Parts: sequence; structure tokens; C-alpha cells
Amino acid sequence: MGFYRQNKEEITTLHLLSQIIGKVRLEHAAQEPQWAHVILGITSRGFSTGLLESGSQFFEIEVDLVNDQIIFKTRETESSIALSDGKTISEYYHEIINMAAANNLNLSINKKPQEMKWQTPFDEDTTHHHYNSDVASQILEWFQFAWNALQQFITPVRQRKIYPGLFWGTFDIACLLVYDEHTPFPDDSKVIERAAFDEPMIEFSFWLGDDNIENPAFFTLPYAFVEKEALETGESFPQGSYFSQDMGEYVYEMTSDLKNTDTQDVIRFIEASCRKSIAYFEWQNTHHVFKELKMEENENSK
Repeated sequence: MGFYRQNKEEITTLHLLSQIIGKVRLEHAAQEPQWAHVILGITSRGFSTGLLESGSQFFEIEVDLVNDQIIFKTRETESSIALSDGKTISEYYHEIINMAAANNLNLSINKKPQEMKWQTPFDEDTTHHHYNSDVASQILEWFQFAWNALQQFITPVRQRKIYPGLFWGTFDIACLLVYDEHTPFPDDSKVIERAAFDEPMIEFSFWLGDDNIENPAFFTLPYAFVEKEALETGESFPQGSYFSQDMGEYVYEMTSDLKNTDTQDVIRFIEASCRKSIAYFEWQNTHHVFKELKMEENENSK
């Protein structure tokens, strides 16, 4: 049984928690193309809104999966909420809102989950109450591994980019390369898609799994969407990579546990799928994208 199926309830509870604090960031961060402003940062202990401002007061909220707590920080104060098995999403929601109010912050968010089958508002959700410290630690390790691999790939690339972070709608670690050409999404009634897909791009992401792919996996989504065509893989890809025609994405499943997973194989998959996607879309003036930076190596690049 894969990691997702073994830990589905714990993953879903954390997914919903990420949506609560993600929606706080959605309301208070300066807006960016492709929804880049909603991304939660991966930290040494979990994931965070990063620095936000409301009513001239600066604050941040971090879900600390090492010490099993949600931390609310302002310049003057620091408060915490315990993460524990049996505590419901409804309880977490009210504790976060009340903790903000105690710091003179009136937080108001859309309480309905996004991009999930589950649609019960956070303040009414008593179904999801599963927390396990060991599982949370494993999730953090996978997220940090994915963040590191994606970061190593994307930082030196000479193309407009969005750096890796947690997209809480789908609970995946993702980053993007964006091609500078305005191509409005054809259906303006779709609130998420019309802002996410208004320029050609390639998205690189990591998921913990789902009901169809039960192992953690990396994905590459070329956009415009590839339909009714299977893109090639080859020797440049690590063994086990494939293109899913149904999903329109390159896929690389992590069938081994984390300690036996090679970062360089992941980076190889990401770069190979990126190069194939650029060639498929015939992006112009991209011959320089992968040219080496003229810099001396630092500790990260050795």
C-alpha cells in the first residue's frame, strides 16, 4: 500500500489546515499573475504564510510539524495552537480566528474548501480530525525534499519563473516557468483557471499521491494543455518516467521510500520534461535558458 493510502486521513486534515492559512494569505498578499501570491512557503519546520500585513500590523502564521503546533506571530507577540489527534478542522478554524482577534486582527476568509471534493465549510467540519506526529514529520520531509529538488532545478534557469512553494488548493509543492505571451483563458467564468492559465507555461510539481496514484510523485504539466497526444520520453529521463495521455502530464512516481530516493534523478526528470515541453511548444528565443551562470560555485552548487 502506497504512502497516500496509508495516511489519507492525516494528509487530508493537513490539506484542509493549509487551506485555512492559505486563504489568509490569499486575502492579505499583493496579487501576482498565475496566483503566485497565494503560495505558502516551506520552512525548516513546516509551512507558513510568510510575512503579511493587515491594518498596519505585520503578522505570519506557521504550521509547525516538528513541534506539533500552529504558531501565530506579530512583532510583539507569539501564540500557539496545539496540533493533536482528535481535534477537528472546525476547532482549528475557530482557534486561528480567535487567536488573530486576540492580536487585534480581524481575519475573514472564504470558509469553503477549494479544488477539493470535500465542500463542508471549515467552521462546520467535524469529520477531519486526524493528526499523527510521525506522519506529519514524514510529510514535512517529503515536502522539503521536493522543495529542494525543484529549487535546484529552477533557480539558475534564465526564464521568468515562480519559485517552489505549497499550492494549498491541491496540496502540492510546485514551481513554474512562464513564457511571456498573453493568451487569455477562453472561459472567463472560471475564476481559478482564468488567472492561472493566461500565459503559456510549464508547471513542475510534487504530490503526496491521490486515489489514482498512491505513491508520492513528481509531475510536469505543459500548458497549453496537451490533448490526445502522448509526448515522448527517452534516455534523458530517469527509468520509470512516462507521459500520461489522460492527464496530459509527465509523471515520475517515487516507488522507494525517501531515504532511497535520489535528488539528481528527480532533477533529471524535471529538466528532461522541461526541454521536451519547450521543444514541443516551439518557444522562441529560449536557446539561452539553460546556459550556465558565470559564478563561482557555492556550497549549494558543489
